Parts: sequence; structure tokens; C-alpha cells
Amino acid sequence: MSPSTRPDDKAKTEGKILVEKKTPAYELRLQTDEMQDRVLAFITVVDADNTLSPSELMDLLAQNGIKENLDQEEIAKFCSNAAMGINQEDVLLAKGVEPSAGRDGWLELTVRTSDSEVDTSGDEKGNVDMRTRYAFANVEIGQQVGIIHPPEYGEPGVTVNGLPIPATKGAELEVKAGEGVELDSEGNCAIATKAGLVVFDECVLSVTEEFLVSGDVDLSIGNIDFNGFVEVRGDVLDDFNIRARKGIRVTGCVGACRLESEGPVEVGGMNGLGCGLIRCRGDLRAAYLNQVQVECWGNVVVSREIRNSSIKSTRAILVESGVITGGDAVALDGIEAKRFGAVSGSRTLLTAGVYFPEADGLQGLRNKQTSYNEQIQHIAEALGPLAERANLPKALQEVTDQRIRLLTERKTKLENENITIEAELASYQVDEHPSANPKINVTGTLMEGVVIHLGEAVKEIKLEQNGPLSIIENRDERGVRFIEHSPLQIKTTEIEKKVVADEEEGD
Repeated sequence: MSPSTRPDDKAKTEGKILVEKKTPAYELRLQTDEMQDRVLAFITVVDADNTLSPSELMDLLAQNGIKENLDQEEIAKFCSNAAMGINQEDVLLAKGVEPSAGRDGWLELTVRTSDSEVDTSGDEKGNVDMRTRYAFANVEIGQQVGIIHPPEYGEPGVTVNGLPIPATKGAELEVKAGEGVELDSEGNCAIATKAGLVVFDECVLSVTEEFLVSGDVDLSIGNIDFNGFVEVRGDVLDDFNIRARKGIRVTGCVGACRLESEGPVEVGGMNGLGCGLIRCRGDLRAAYLNQVQVECWGNVVVSREIRNSSIKSTRAILVESGVITGGDAVALDGIEAKRFGAVSGSRTLLTAGVYFPEADGLQGLRNKQTSYNEQIQHIAEALGPLAERANLPKALQEVTDQRIRLLTERKTKLENENITIEAELASYQVDEHPSANPKINVTGTLMEGVVIHLGEAVKEIKLEQNGPLSIIENRDERGVRFIEHSPLQIKTTEIEKKVVADEEEGD
């Protein structure tokens, strides 16, 4: 093969021959390739001194309608090599414009998915909250999650002699509707049929109600706010919060965080450092809770210990084989643990038979009333000396009068608000709760320093007592009764009837 041959431009035998010229000095052939968008030259030299010139070659090309897209440098080289007696083949002299491929069909996701890039753009001041940056978006039923765009045509091409080459169309994209997604009648718009997280995998678009974190919740994940179920197979580090509508499960430990759900919550354990919070509408299960605030609209079931925490439940609090020490525990359906209190005698407050949302609401009103009364008293104390001032200079008198007027207005406003609070307290209604069970079960030891609140009775334990035993209210004496242990499910009303009957029989 001659030195000027270009292997990447080999012509195919299906190309069209444009010129075949045989002279005493050379044999020339010009032809197109099969796409008619390239002109290739072949020459066999007999007499190098009388071979083809560039102008003669260009005239031959023009005679066949090839006047543009000529490679002038390649034409000069072709003729120069021929003048040196070099035979050549498949030399590209002119090239048309190939048609460009059209864009393939594509899916435009109208929400962020679990694979979306993290947004680190920050606020208007450039601040980026690295704990609230996870990229996915929650979707609701009926929300558009994607648009399927059809393939597009590319740009048409032109042959070497100016004829058009049709544009090519991109490939169709076949998107399948998976669980939680449906396509509209035209198949162009994807709609969510359930709430959750959008996933696009192997051309299947779906919505899942479960969000899985295979490791820890840390800066690589950030805070999670999801309207499905969240499972974390590692730990949740301090200051990272999770909100999940349908439930939360953490295999490892949780630090000083907030876990909130309308469903159940399950954690390996939680060290809240005094600011950790769990708020859930279902049951809460944990191995231990330390310095945690809990508001649970279900049962709180802990296997080992609850330490220095505030635990409130609309059902029962159960630490059947462990201890509740320090802090306070409030449960509507009763409390049970192996041991209550600590050897040190640190205060542990237990309240059973109380629906904490009502109790908290009532206490909130009382706290407001106390605050208003204190402010009114302070204003009254300040007004007294001001009113006694007499014969002040004019400027000072004006300042004093203005101060008296402002304080009086504030005092009147507080007194009016206090009247409203008093009316709310007077009309505050506590609902009947059939499951209410003011009962505390001790299966092991009741330590000194535990304070028990059952109904109207408040009892502080002065001497350690050993169980198993049950504690209920003694309504006759406004105290408590320490009685034989019975399952927490047995209501105090049934027990009281039996106790009273036994006492009457003994009399």
C-alpha cells in the first residue's frame, strides 16, 4: 500500500464510480463510498513525468458536480505522490456532511430521587446546612413524578455532490411503570399512586414507602424527612434528626437527636444527653433510654433500663426485666419494671392512670396563670413608688407619667388574659379513658426516693421494699395500697372491689 493510503477511509465496493480514466501516463478512478458522502481516488502511475495535475483533478471532480467540501491539501498531496511515481488507493479527496444522530427518548424526572445529587448551593448568604441536605423528595398520591420525552431527529446530511441525506431519529426509551406509579393514557406522563420515595432503576419508575440507610446517619446522609418508613442499619449520630410518617427502625444506637413518626419507633438504644426526643404515634421499643424525652401514643417497651428520662405514654410503660431510675414516667395504662429508683435515692417520679396530653394541656394553662400572676404582682410593685412621686420637674414628671401609663396598660392586658385562662381552667374537660389503669407493678425492688402519684394520692417511698407487688390508690384514705402482684392488664377497679370485699369480710 502506498504511503498516502488512509486505512480508516477504505471505500466499499458498493460505492458509485464517477470517473475511470486511462492514459499512457496513468490510470485513474474516482468513486464515492456507499453513503455517497465521500470521494475516494485510485491511481496507477505509468509515466511520472506526465501524470495528473491538481487543476486537472479538480476539473474532473467539478464535471461530476463535486465542487465543495474539497480537501485541497489532500488533492495536492495526491498529485505530488503521483508525480513521484507512487501508486495510491482509497485517498479521500472530498467529504460531504454526515447526518447527525437524533437524541434518544429520555425521562425527565420532575422530583428528586434517591440517586439525585446533593444540593450544596446554600441560602442567599451562601450558608449550607450540611445536616439538612439529603437530595430525595417525598411525593404524594397524584403528583407528577416524570415526563417521558419521545426521540428527536438529528440534523440532515449532504452528499459530496450536494444531495440531502435524511436525518436519523434517536431510539425510543421504554419506561415501565413499577409499584406506586402509573402512566397516563398517552404514556408520556408518570403519576404517583402512593406516597413515598421515587426510584428509577433499569427503566422501571416506581415509588417506595421504605427508605433504607445501610450505614450510619451522619453528614453523608443528613437529616431525613420522609413520608414512608425509614430503616437505619447503623447508628444515628448526635444532632441528626429523622421524621418518618410510617415508622422508624434503627438497628444501632441513637445520640442526641429527634425521632418523630406517626407510626412505631424501634431503636437499639438512645443516649439523648438531655436533649434527645422521641415522639411517635405507635409503640416505642428500645434496649435502653438514657436522658431522653419521650412522648408516645402507644406502649413504651424497654428491655434493660430507662435512666434520667421523661417518659410519657398513652398506653403502658414496661421494663419487665430492667430498671427505671431518675426522671419521671407517666402512663395511662400502668407502669411495670423489675426495679424502680436507685441506691443513691435519686428522685424518680411515677404517675399512672393519667392521659398525658390532657395533663400537659392543663399544666400549661396553670403555668400561664402563674406567669401572669407573677407579672401582675411585679407591675403592681413597680407602680406603687411611681404613683407616690410628687412635685417632680416637668420633664421628669412627663417621663414618670408615661411609664405609669405603659405599666398600667400592660397590667390591664395581663389581667384580661388571666380572666381568659381562669375561664379555660374552669371549663377544662377531661375525657373518660376506659383503658386507664392507675397501677404500678414492681417485680423486683422499689427503692428509697421513688415518688408515686396515683389518682389523688402522692406517696414518697422512705424505705426500700421488695416485690413482686402491685401498687394502687387507696381512695378511702387518700393514700396507696401495696398489694399482691397481679398482671398489669388486670384493672385497679377489679382489684379494689376484691380488696374492699376482703376487708369487709375480715371485719
